Amino acid sequence: MTRRFVILVCCALLLAGACKGSEGEEAGAQGSTLQFGAALSLTGQLSREGILTKDGYEYCKQVVNEEGGVEVGDKTYDLDITYQDDKSTPDVAAQLVDQMNDDNVKFILGPYGSSSTEAASAVVERNGQLMISSAGADDTIYEKGYQNTFGVLSPASEYLATIVKAVSDIAQPKPKTVAILSADDGFSKTAAEGGAAQAEEEGMEVVATEFFAEGSTDVSAQLTKVKPLNPDLILGSVHLEEGVAIIKQSEELGINPAGGFGETVAPPTPDFIETLGPAAEYTLGSSQWTPETEGEDELFGTAEDYAEGFEAAFGDTPEYHNAEATAACLAMILAIEDAGSLEPEAVRESLANLDTESFFGPIKFDENGKNIYKPMQVIQIQDGKPVTVWPSAEGELKWPAPPFDER
Repeated sequence: MTRRFVILVCCALLLAGACKGSEGEEAGAQGSTLQFGAALSLTGQLSREGILTKDGYEYCKQVVNEEGGVEVGDKTYDLDITYQDDKSTPDVAAQLVDQMNDDNVKFILGPYGSSSTEAASAVVERNGQLMISSAGADDTIYEKGYQNTFGVLSPASEYLATIVKAVSDIAQPKPKTVAILSADDGFSKTAAEGGAAQAEEEGMEVVATEFFAEGSTDVSAQLTKVKPLNPDLILGSVHLEEGVAIIKQSEELGINPAGGFGETVAPPTPDFIETLGPAAEYTLGSSQWTPETEGEDELFGTAEDYAEGFEAAFGDTPEYHNAEATAACLAMILAIEDAGSLEPEAVRESLANLDTESFFGPIKFDENGKNIYKPMQVIQIQDGKPVTVWPSAEGELKWPAPPFDER
């Protein structure tokens, strides 16, 4: 037997052993650790929301591990989460989720934002991974026939519609005319359409719908068109920076609708209040969650319990980006434990049948993976903080809104 033949045989045996070891490793697990993955906007336009999302995932990991880990059949795993920065870019989010699959990370916690979530959904479907979205609300994500993407949050079509429902229910006098300003990304357009449809259903006239480029910080051209129409309420279908721009430039242009402003995403975010100061007062915002949300679960308790625990861990009062992220992580864990398996197909089946109450409200998915069973909350900025005013109320709606120079 030649020396060269011996070397070849040894190499073949080593390769066979390596392959056998790879096949024996359970999906999503590395030894005694269960690995989740998340591509998040840690830099770029959506970095503030992305960091809030990461904190929500981290709090879930902390509590799960403090409570003994994740039970899968007769095994118990510590939870770990791998984060990668998608730079607020959907294509990068998709690439990162694909790389996670190469590293045997099968359980994905969603990116921040609908555009990145939609891009990642296609990758997850192709790879046989499983993703729970915490911040991809655009209804169109769940209308593509994907089987492996679920979303714990109420859909985009409810964001502005919820504000319209609230003012129709509790505002006196009820607004008669509404103008809508919207970014041109998928989430914002869907939310704007939902708000317009709800306004018409409530008997309000939509006097204008103006669009601007996603990420714009100058919306003065759109506001100038709206100003002479003198709407009772101006609604913004926006993210944080865009929402700040609408309020700031409305003040500069002397636009003072009697009912003030209502916006998606931005108002519950601490940066909105810090940036605008008194100009933020009276602004309405739709929120996926507040500490007044009804519901309870064994891991996090009530919404109030969650708020207290999160603040103790991070030093900040949680807002809905934190809570929805934790809820996505919770849903994945509940499904894994119910399945008693780390095989994505078995976990997907458990997710499809999940029906539970939680600190975040009900978590239950329709046939498309949307959580259509959870109501949204409406907050109003009062005395420098968001106050829940509808449907469960921490305080009363302040209406109508005084002009900016009287705040």
